[in-house]
Amino acid sequence: MKTLKALAFLMAYPSADMQKASGEISAVLKAEGWLPAATIRKIEKFMDECAAVDIYDLQEDYVGLFDRTPSLCLHLFEHVHGDSRDRGQALVELDMLYRERGLENDSEHTPDYLPLFLEYLSILPPNEARENLDGAIDVIAVLGERLKKRESGYAVLFDALQEAAARKPDLRKLQGALEFNAGFEPTQDEMDEAWEQQFAFAGTKDDNGGGCPKAQDMLKRMETGS
Repeated sequence: MKTLKALAFLMAYPSADMQKASGEISAVLKAEGWLPAATIRKIEKFMDECAAVDIYDLQEDYVGLFDRTPSLCLHLFEHVHGDSRDRGQALVELDMLYRERGLENDSEHTPDYLPLFLEYLSILPPNEARENLDGAIDVIAVLGERLKKRESGYAVLFDALQEAAARKPDLRKLQGALEFNAGFEPTQDEMDEAWEQQFAFAGTKDDNGGGCPKAQDMLKRMETGS
């Protein structure tokens, strides 16, 4: 299941090693055959573009997208529960799933970090990995569409994940989430408003961020493989 691990590697914070790995990653994607040839060519083009950019510029662009734009955050449960108490419980349960497979999260990220989640899926049998990917596919699709609106090359990685999954995203939920937030870089006023609206106290209303799946549903699907 190296395809998912390769996509996770490309989705993580850029490094010089990532810029040099295009040949190895292309070979993995072609050998496993999870993705259509046309998609692999798009990923190869994305890798070539990354390799041609100064690493510091690449890292700055990455931070602007995924760290400074809340609607593009790569922590999946952020799009489901914000900072509510429910997110904390979901994170605990997800970490338990990793531990049951003998994995320890020694990264700086919470368990719902998408590249980390993909690494977990990469150790599962192919059919199980596909089905488990379904639990996050609606959030993944929303992130991909928002990246397209930002004209970001990273969007191809999210398209690839949709093609690797066993089901297609819910178009109604996708449209609702995009209407809620299209993914453009927030203004300072919007960032202040988003901060004020975070669910920081017990008993606050849970909001699913415009139609993305509940964290519990994602975990349930991961546990049952259905």
